[in-house]
Amino acid sequence: MWLILISPQVYAQVFDTTTVLNEVEIVGARIPERISFKSTTIQKEQIDQYLSASLGELLTLNTPIFIKSYGAGGTATPSFRGTGASHTQVYWNGINLNSPMLGQVDLSLFPIAFTDEVVVNYGGSSLLYGTGGLGGAIQLNSAINWDNKRAIMASQTVNSLQNSITNMSISVGNKSVQSTTKLFYKNAQNVFDFQNPIQPGTPTWTNDHSAQLQYGFLEEIAFKINDYNQLKFNVWYQDSERELVPSMDKREGDSWQGDTSLRLFSAWNYNKNKFNTEVSGAYIIDNIWYKKALNNDENPKLSTSESKSDQLQLHQRSSYQLNSKVLIRGGWDYYIDKINSSNYEPTGTTNTIAVTQHTIDIYGGIDYQPTNNLSVSFLLRQEWIDGDTKPILPSLGTEFSINPYSKAVSSIKLNVSKNFHAPSLNDRYWYPVGNPDLLPEEGWTYEATYALHSNTKSAWQWSYELTAFNSIIHNWIVWKPAISNLWRPENLKKVHSRGVEQVAEIQYQKNDWKVQLFTSLSFVKSENMEAADELDNSVGKQLIYTPVGSFQGYLQINYKKLYFIVEQQAYGKRYTQTDGSEYLPPYYLTNLCLGKQFTFKKNHFDVKARVENIFNYHYQSVARKPMPGRVYQLSFTYKL
Repeated sequence: MWLILISPQVYAQVFDTTTVLNEVEIVGARIPERISFKSTTIQKEQIDQYLSASLGELLTLNTPIFIKSYGAGGTATPSFRGTGASHTQVYWNGINLNSPMLGQVDLSLFPIAFTDEVVVNYGGSSLLYGTGGLGGAIQLNSAINWDNKRAIMASQTVNSLQNSITNMSISVGNKSVQSTTKLFYKNAQNVFDFQNPIQPGTPTWTNDHSAQLQYGFLEEIAFKINDYNQLKFNVWYQDSERELVPSMDKREGDSWQGDTSLRLFSAWNYNKNKFNTEVSGAYIIDNIWYKKALNNDENPKLSTSESKSDQLQLHQRSSYQLNSKVLIRGGWDYYIDKINSSNYEPTGTTNTIAVTQHTIDIYGGIDYQPTNNLSVSFLLRQEWIDGDTKPILPSLGTEFSINPYSKAVSSIKLNVSKNFHAPSLNDRYWYPVGNPDLLPEEGWTYEATYALHSNTKSAWQWSYELTAFNSIIHNWIVWKPAISNLWRPENLKKVHSRGVEQVAEIQYQKNDWKVQLFTSLSFVKSENMEAADELDNSVGKQLIYTPVGSFQGYLQINYKKLYFIVEQQAYGKRYTQTDGSEYLPPYYLTNLCLGKQFTFKKNHFDVKARVENIFNYHYQSVARKPMPGRVYQLSFTYKL
């Protein structure tokens, strides 16, 4: 009936050969994306190459987002355009997955095999789905193939870190009902040797306290009632237990963490003629526990904490195609967040550890395309938190295509947007340092993009995109040392983030050969502009763990069913102290992959060997947290 395309900007797998399209629908994309704003789509073909990876690992290789990793098996958080981890919003079929406690997500806990499409929204592009994405947003979307009768997938990966990762999925259905069940199991020991530069003589130590056991399932059911109405029901359960990587200061680990999530999702979609609306709801339960040994006894005394969040979300998003030139959109979002935590104590009381927050927001906008080469998009969003009115958030973008019918098509996008991010509940209520008087972070972002791509039937195809952005964010929240070795969240005066992003892709395809080169280069300056007090030496210094320069790229060569991939990552130095006195040196990683696909009747097989960090580079993403050297990996995938 229809094929929904997320965005014209597709970095990964831009140039595809002509194929017969099944009746595939992307669940989270029924409401059209905004024109004139930048987004990147990572499609199913690219995701299938990394079935054993986490969301953080996929984004590292395919986008300019810097992923801060706390060691093998540890937490992985995003830094998007020089912003903090809580400034990137993550959505699953339009449902916000950011923890109301932390205000952020751990990307290492998201198995990429559970999603069919990843969309990255830059800057103001994220305002279509909600507030808080000062850097941007990441969407995880499910797909429904209404032509599918039966599909089976099984994948097994093992590597030299003593890790085993298993993925399975089964899809059955017809033109009216589709059901997909996905299973994930990961048993990772993450054992490796590393050079310890902070110890005298740089000895070789063994990392043997970062094991992780992670498993989960995702059930997706969709009903096509008629040509205009559809219902969808999803259940996503996941559990993770892990040893936290110790600092290089000591050999023995002393901390453990567990994360359990249950996500229930339902949606009704109506699409007829020019009107499209979707009403969705979700109930999300997250449990986090933490244990730390207080001594080195055989049965040590433990410090423990546990937190649980219950979240109800309701969303309504609609669009109406008024005529061939005008599309009107609007909707609302409602959140109820309830936290029960042993680390909370509401201000002025001592008899409860429960905190509840209510959030309502509404939005409306218009997309206008007066000519074939000019488009304008305007959106206005308003939010209330516990009855308190937040700033009105406008965003405006325009796109002009310079030569749409030539052999090299070029276009220019210009947009401006205002966004804000409310303090997380941990920021406000963490006992005894929570700060209920924190102000929300807010600021303006300005962005310009020049895009150029080929428009011929040649075997050679190419594209290039250059984006410049500038953001000034007020009341930036940072945790700073307070009293008794405790840290307390406070508002900085102002942070200025600006930079450029370049993406270039070249593809050659003829007969049995296909060659694809993808490169992404970013330069970001993100600095504190005003001192909090007379002892603050961070003014004019790059924010911690924000590299000025970064590069991601890959070269893939396919000959018939044989393929070879080279991946490259490079990151500049990252400061670890706000005054710029200490930093981690740059690092460079190279991965190689060799694979072979073959078919027997209706059975499809894919066997590949992969070597990560082939030059055995010793580096740290986070200070004093070791990362693996060279890793050997073998994967086998079966599809029916």
